[in-house]
Amino acid sequence: MRSLAQPRVRRLGGLEVVEFPASPEAPTIVCMHGYGADMRDLAGFALGLELKAPARWLFPNGPLELSWGGRAWFPIDEQRLNAYGRGEGAFDLSGLRPPGIDAARDAVLELVAAAELPWDRVILGGFSQGAMLAVELALASPEAPAGAFLLSGNLVDAAGLAARAPARKGLRFFQSHGTLDTVLGFSGGKRLHEALTAAGWQGTFLDFEGEHGIPREALDGLGTFLDSLL
Repeated sequence: MRSLAQPRVRRLGGLEVVEFPASPEAPTIVCMHGYGADMRDLAGFALGLELKAPARWLFPNGPLELSWGGRAWFPIDEQRLNAYGRGEGAFDLSGLRPPGIDAARDAVLELVAAAELPWDRVILGGFSQGAMLAVELALASPEAPAGAFLLSGNLVDAAGLAARAPARKGLRFFQSHGTLDTVLGFSGGKRLHEALTAAGWQGTFLDFEGEHGIPREALDGLGTFLDSLL
């Protein structure tokens, strides 16, 4: 395993982050947690992926603190989400722009600016709601990032994505999604992949037989993708 500097908690811009430092020339991976988790939830990636080249990892906290202690990037209708988990209809954000996503995007853009990161050395990614935000950041960043990884995300604001995504033609991305996902449906993940590839993004879609999560096969695929960028 490649040795890593000890992680530290610090503030960049207005967000608290868990940081695994690396040398100044190493690329930076900004990885965003899902709804209800926090900055520590995915920090094990930095230790478990055993990448072939060094990378700096930043795991930021979502700006919203939920009543039961978790964090979020933007509000969601929990009743709709829970109903979908019970098989009652579909949780679909493709036809709207969620309130709060712009503020979350701006908070992470401020983080990247505070860290003085060149965008062509930034890899954006996340799980679930964090994956949705990673797409929005890749669309809104002042320059194209080096790549993106989208773990169990879904299509958000399909019309806005179709209008903006061609400006990032050629952007490389990795996507994974469980075929049995009852939180963010598999069909929404496929629709996201189709929308991005239609806009000229260059991506791989890994489906796995499982629920809303990140199994070993998804981690292996992510590691291979990150190695190809690093």
